[in-house]
Amino acid sequence: MVRFEEKAFKSILNKLKYADNWFWARYTLNPYNGCQFGCIYCDARSSKYHLPLDFENHIIIKQGVDELLYQRLSRARKLLPDVVGISGTTDPYQPAEAKFHNTRKCLGVLAKRRYPVHIFTKSRAVVEDLDLLEDIGRQSWATVSITIISTNERIARFLDVRAPSPSGRFNTLKRIKSDAKHIQSGVLFIPMVPYLTDSKENLEEMVKRTIDAGGDYLLFGGGMTLRDTQALWFLQHLKAKFPSLLPQYESLYGFKYNPNEYKGRYYPSPAYLVPLHDLLFELCDKYSLPYRIKRFIPSDFRMYNYLVAEEMLNRAYKLQMLDKYWSNLFWAGMNIQNLEESILDVANRNELTTIKNVGDKTAMYIRGLLRELRTGKSNHNDH
Repeated sequence: MVRFEEKAFKSILNKLKYADNWFWARYTLNPYNGCQFGCIYCDARSSKYHLPLDFENHIIIKQGVDELLYQRLSRARKLLPDVVGISGTTDPYQPAEAKFHNTRKCLGVLAKRRYPVHIFTKSRAVVEDLDLLEDIGRQSWATVSITIISTNERIARFLDVRAPSPSGRFNTLKRIKSDAKHIQSGVLFIPMVPYLTDSKENLEEMVKRTIDAGGDYLLFGGGMTLRDTQALWFLQHLKAKFPSLLPQYESLYGFKYNPNEYKGRYYPSPAYLVPLHDLLFELCDKYSLPYRIKRFIPSDFRMYNYLVAEEMLNRAYKLQMLDKYWSNLFWAGMNIQNLEESILDVANRNELTTIKNVGDKTAMYIRGLLRELRTGKSNHNDH
């Protein structure tokens, strides 16, 4: 039986050192701790999050989230409106939301303060807040990403346990795209679970059904991670349901199964991942489906910083997925989006190479990007 515990917190909003390059979030917010959907692969079961292993049955309800958020945004002198990711370690529209409305309370504050929002969910309940999200999207930027990792109902029921079915989630996406013109929405195909969701059939079906639902993108990347308590939880369920797959996991992650301890790799090898990523790039190109999310672009001094960084980080993402050299381009983009002045001013002073990770070759590339952006010729959102 699920137990709800209301608890006071000192803060609700977390500012990231660098805006996330996949979801474009500068801030993160979790209205709850714990998640009733209980997905068996969830990384939030790892010890680093300090949550109960059985966190689907013990949900922490954060008290006064709207007041906490309002005070944080009102008093902070250095916070600029930027994307708030809701949420990273719990589904903001799990069943608890119907009773406590913490997510809606937060959205109300963010709408008043004109902060853009990125929602990550598996729940149909998000459509109950389309009025607020549409308002946010109209005035700044709103994105709703629906996590779907398998089109197979039986496999999804094993992995996602209590979450809505894949068909239900695709219908939610379709509803958002038909009813809300100012909300960007698509599918997060994250993670790829080895030998359960990585077949060519599933990959192609994911692309086709995203298009059929009107999705704006299919963001994918990486195989499932395995770490300490989360690994033990997943492997315990895998052994019970699909025991024949356990030896393949032992080989892929480099461990010998021990129900009390996990000593394998955190991540599958590039030899496994790159062919799958390559196939997904081909499928997205074949069906003309973007695999990147269009980012929020502010109208202040950060405008060209974000436009340039978006181009660079999109390129770095694809290089990383294909196990090619990506880190310098990535860090150059990250440092550019953290500039405290416009990159146009830096370029006009011929000081681009003073930005960390920007050498002569990258500076030349940036100058070309700025010319394209200023003349409207850039295709920076064609990914």
